Amino acid sequence: MSFLGRSCFCLSLISSSAFISSVSAAADHKLSFSIPAQKLTSALMVFSQQSGLHVAFDGKVGDSLQSVPLHGKMDALKALHKLLGQTGFIIDASNPNFITLRTEKDHKLKTANSHDTNLTVQGHRNQLHTKRSFAGVVDSTSYDDTSSLGGGASSVADLLVLLPGVAGIQDGDQPRYISVRGISPDLNQTTLDGITLATIGDNGGGTRRVNLQNIPGELTGEDNIYKTFTAEQDGGAIGAVIDMMPRSAFDYKGFYKYLDAYGVYSTYRGAVGANKVPGLSPHLAQGAKAVIADRFGENKEFGIIASFRYQKRIRNSYKKWQDSNYYYDDKGKPVGGESNNVPDRSQGWNGLTAPADIEDGNYSNAITNLGGSARAEWKPVNSGFTASLMGYSYERWENSLMDHTYLLMDNPQVWNQTATSGRELLYRSASYVRQDRWQTNSNGVLGNLGWHDAVSALKLRVGYTWEEYENYQPRLTAYAYPKKQGLAPIYGDYLYKDNFATLSNVSDLKSMMGMKYNLSQIQQYDDDAREGVTNVRLDYTRNLNSDSHGFGFATGFEWRTLNVTDQMNYRDYVAGGDATPYMFTPSFRPPGTFYTLPWINMTNFPWDKQKLDVATSNNDTLSSFYRYKEQLLDGYLSLHYKWQHSQLIAGVRADGVSFSAYTPQIESGTASGKISKNNGGYLNPLPSVTFMHEFPKNFILHAAWSESVGRPRPNDIAQAQKINCSDDAKNGAECTLSRGNPNLRPRRANNFDVSLDKYFDHGRGVFSVAYFDKMIKDDIYTLSDYQILDGVKTQVTEPLNANKSSLMGVEVSVIDRKIKGPWNWSFDVSANGTWMRGRMNYTASEGTYKLHQLPDQPNYIFNSAVTWHIPQVRGAIRATFSYTPKYLTDPAANPWQNSGYGELASLDLGAWHDITDNIRFKYEVYNLVGAHRTYRMGDRLQQISEKDYYGRSIYFEVVVN
Repeated sequence: MSFLGRSCFCLSLISSSAFISSVSAAADHKLSFSIPAQKLTSALMVFSQQSGLHVAFDGKVGDSLQSVPLHGKMDALKALHKLLGQTGFIIDASNPNFITLRTEKDHKLKTANSHDTNLTVQGHRNQLHTKRSFAGVVDSTSYDDTSSLGGGASSVADLLVLLPGVAGIQDGDQPRYISVRGISPDLNQTTLDGITLATIGDNGGGTRRVNLQNIPGELTGEDNIYKTFTAEQDGGAIGAVIDMMPRSAFDYKGFYKYLDAYGVYSTYRGAVGANKVPGLSPHLAQGAKAVIADRFGENKEFGIIASFRYQKRIRNSYKKWQDSNYYYDDKGKPVGGESNNVPDRSQGWNGLTAPADIEDGNYSNAITNLGGSARAEWKPVNSGFTASLMGYSYERWENSLMDHTYLLMDNPQVWNQTATSGRELLYRSASYVRQDRWQTNSNGVLGNLGWHDAVSALKLRVGYTWEEYENYQPRLTAYAYPKKQGLAPIYGDYLYKDNFATLSNVSDLKSMMGMKYNLSQIQQYDDDAREGVTNVRLDYTRNLNSDSHGFGFATGFEWRTLNVTDQMNYRDYVAGGDATPYMFTPSFRPPGTFYTLPWINMTNFPWDKQKLDVATSNNDTLSSFYRYKEQLLDGYLSLHYKWQHSQLIAGVRADGVSFSAYTPQIESGTASGKISKNNGGYLNPLPSVTFMHEFPKNFILHAAWSESVGRPRPNDIAQAQKINCSDDAKNGAECTLSRGNPNLRPRRANNFDVSLDKYFDHGRGVFSVAYFDKMIKDDIYTLSDYQILDGVKTQVTEPLNANKSSLMGVEVSVIDRKIKGPWNWSFDVSANGTWMRGRMNYTASEGTYKLHQLPDQPNYIFNSAVTWHIPQVRGAIRATFSYTPKYLTDPAANPWQNSGYGELASLDLGAWHDITDNIRFKYEVYNLVGAHRTYRMGDRLQQISEKDYYGRSIYFEVVVN
């Protein structure tokens, strides 16, 4: 009786990080084992992890047997004999790929037809398998229900930020987007099972960057970052193709259940209780997530897997700004005059800066995540057919209250100025309050139908994904002017410390605190944005199986439509009235200050009694609308030839895009109510060549060249203008006015990559060195300028094509798992560093400038993780560390107004231990060292313009598996 004849037999294949070359090699090497007596199935899983050997056995029999304890140093086969004891299993080591355990009855049977398509895989996922088998350059990671960190609501972004060349783009204290090798997240192509995901971007902005913070780690099985491109992949990636593979019920031999319930403690209380808003939590929150999977049918050909998550987390914070400067000469007079103050040496600038603003913001935030997914699968035995249908829906709410105060200095003169101190005149005191109710919904329905035989494979993938964004924001601003109230001049003494200015003294603090405030802005708006993506892919391959040799090919087509709409409805009210009835002085002092300016109590503000400014409201509403429709139709042909140790892939993809942009017409600064339609498109042939060769001693060389495109963001083309008053504004601006550019051209990139990988430690480890070089034509950047609009300093942004840009770099990484230590300890280690050098030439109104790094590109990145396995406590300790230096995000019309991120070192720590065979406790601390996120400005980003502090987040989790 063969394996195929035994429907009750399930093969449990427990793999290490990579392929083990032979059983005999492991058998000759003495290993340390520490395996307590337990169910034989789980004991063999631990044995596989500690030895690095593949083990196949009858799962039903294993579940019914008990192992003997195994401790000490010995070769793998001797250890396996001892572990099995008198269970009746016979070891078959004839196959060099894995050991097979058979019962005495099975041992007498022929095994010629021993391959069973119903066999299932147990154990940890092989992160190095994809890297080793793909001809190009790829890095992979996977989520583990019981061991992965990232907090209770761990996301795909949390997983990817530890991979080589990856930097997280933060949303407060967590990564939201990722850049790969210094390329903007808008130039990544992000897919789920090959289907492009819809994304609405930040604040309904209609960008192409996918919010990976909203995609749970437990949704996916393996996440791959492809850094080189073949014709089979979407041509719209210059950074990377990020493909997430959904989990499968066929990952498990039967019923699987997992539950994680946890509490969250956020250390920073902030202004909760002092801001007159009831119901806000200072510290505590909670969450839960679950996964269930099962297979059914006569031959277990049907499977279903479902996941669910809920989390509420408190993220109170404070922020400090000093993001606008004055420039004086040796006599203390403003260079260029008060209204045109510039840092110009030719006009007598003394080389020193003085603060134009001193600002404090305090935030009370509660973030809620809720959602789930389900996937049904069909894999009939010996038919060659597979099918699946998947749906998911995830929502994220953020309720935020911001109390923001600032002092604006005047610049007729500076007194006693040094490099670190000076005195200026106070011009205005301001207080404003803003509430936001951000809500993002990410949804999708994906279908997959496949067929294969021994040579060919055909796969049809269909999906519709959509993302919705809503926000309601009421906003009140009040100003007080000492001069207008007939007060004597009030002076502020400033002090620079670590390139950041704060006030050290106010000449008449009592008068400053007692000023009368008038309302300068009264506004409400609703933002409603939506993007939907329909995607159809049909792919055919011939002779491209992993064991195929000789000539093969892949061909197919892709059709995709994208439809994005954004509409804001403004209600601007007539301002100027007395704000005194709504002002109060809280029992709270912002960190780092010796005073507390009055706050505005929005809770009881009489919105219904305000007079609507109809003209301004209509203009803001009409000008904010845009709609963008895009259709992609691609076809490709990819030719493969595979030798015993080499592989060559050459292909071309025809990338055809057409679009229609619907934009409000602006006449003399006023929206006319008319909509203009702008049609465009392009067809680009995108060739690519990829080569791989495997040398002796486990060295593998990868080399690739490709052409790809970077499509403009929908809002960059279709948007007339959109005003957004949030913390995204830079250099002292309170609001951002974003304008589109219908004349943008898509980027064209030539990408060259070469890497050399050395696998070691029986395939559990790899050392990799990679070089990459990108030449980008018509690169797109967002130029920032600063203007006073309706009395409010506003950052005005517009996308433009650069003259040219380039990027080169070197990436070094090492991974090794199960490094043996004393006392049966073992360690998993990963570390990687990336060095990059970018160049961009761009033109602004003042001339042509050369940047020495691209927007969103750090000069280097370092990521690492260490896991210390401690069998004595049936647990482990894991630490992760990431570091990025300061880097540019927004080039400005005047380089001294450039802005970007400051350096960030992030250290997180987690630990877990098993209480029973099925219950695990986990402990996690995020931002262990209390790092501050900072923002910078200047032509060399030499000055800190903003400091953010979120405290630490502490999780306690109970995992049932």
